[in-house]
Amino acid sequence: MRKGVLTLCNFVLIGLSFWLFFAPADVLGDASQIFDDRKKLVYQIRIIDISSGDKSSIGSGFQVSADGVLATNYHVVSDLIHEQDRHRLEVIDYLGNTIQSSLLDFDVVHDIALIKISTHGSDFFRIGKKSLSKGQRIYSIGNPQDLGMTIIEGNYNGLVENSRHKRLLFSGSLNPGMSGGPAIDEAGYVVGINVSKGGEQISFLVPSELLSMRIKGLREHASDADYAEVIQKDLYRDQDQYFKRILESTVPSELFGKLMLPGKLDPSLKCWGHTVDKPKLLYESFHKHCRTEDNLFIDGEFNTGSFAYNYEWMSTEKLNRLQFYHAVESRFEHLSLYNLDKEKYATNLSCTTDFVTINQESWKASICFRKYKQYHSLYDATLLLASVGQNHQAAVVTTAATGISKENAMALFRMFMGAIKWKRS
Repeated sequence: MRKGVLTLCNFVLIGLSFWLFFAPADVLGDASQIFDDRKKLVYQIRIIDISSGDKSSIGSGFQVSADGVLATNYHVVSDLIHEQDRHRLEVIDYLGNTIQSSLLDFDVVHDIALIKISTHGSDFFRIGKKSLSKGQRIYSIGNPQDLGMTIIEGNYNGLVENSRHKRLLFSGSLNPGMSGGPAIDEAGYVVGINVSKGGEQISFLVPSELLSMRIKGLREHASDADYAEVIQKDLYRDQDQYFKRILESTVPSELFGKLMLPGKLDPSLKCWGHTVDKPKLLYESFHKHCRTEDNLFIDGEFNTGSFAYNYEWMSTEKLNRLQFYHAVESRFEHLSLYNLDKEKYATNLSCTTDFVTINQESWKASICFRKYKQYHSLYDATLLLASVGQNHQAAVVTTAATGISKENAMALFRMFMGAIKWKRS
């Protein structure tokens, strides 16, 4: 027995020696060694309100080229982009030195910004090319709550499934101020850029492939560039690709109550349902809700890029025709849009309401638009439909999209109306 134990121990020691001898040379080791090796390449990014001299936002950034280009998030520098005359950029190195810097480029859709600094070394973060396995250890570096640079250990869990915009799932806890910092593997290669925290030990990263594409396609903006036009073009292209994909696909149809309605239109949508059970209403109803769960940050008071639609089926045996019509009328409400301060960013909603016939049935229909003031080709748009041709059963259909072109919105609404059909018994 003792001989067997010794043999096993010898085997383990030989195996450990073999691993140490042949282990990859580029593995940096534990978190402390990784932090010591890379901290000189991570910077604090501050946007300063010129009038007060105080910070309006803080984040992190990291060097991605030998000539002093830093990567960070668009949302970290968004105040500067929207109000160049009221803000200035400040970059601070690991020793506390403030370095002259300027904004080079940004990508509002993928939340990336590139900054050029005047003083820097030649070393920089390399972007990883090898695919990682779920559960593999990765490390996030940043400046949480302006408390100083820290490193967070967590796990790589691949792309967020069925998301409209690519995000990596990081099983670690990012905090405000870490946005724009690097997430790296054990060899020190960049896996992604810190974006946001989604919950306890749930965070999100911009995939490194998107950063690589942005660096290769660098658009060097002059200081007097029309940033609003840059954002408008990027937002328009993004919504056009998304809704064209939906509009050019076969519309899935499903039974809802006694209606055939569009089903799940895109994998990016999350759908769920529930039943309302309130005897005092004197009617029964059940609901279906579908929506995208990600949107695009424009600034602290404005986001866009959402898409949602809701169905409600109502029926009664206790209300007469007039009473039931009033019950349906009480549910005739557009989806609420809370994505912006409308006075600053968009016109008031302009709505058209009328009675229409859809596939030989009567409906009350309302369409609303509000136009973005800076991004002239984009709108928030909502469609509201309520069936009025049946005495004791009805449906309410609502859909809304933010940051959509008028052409795509009208095509989307026509698609919804064209897909509605009563299922005859």
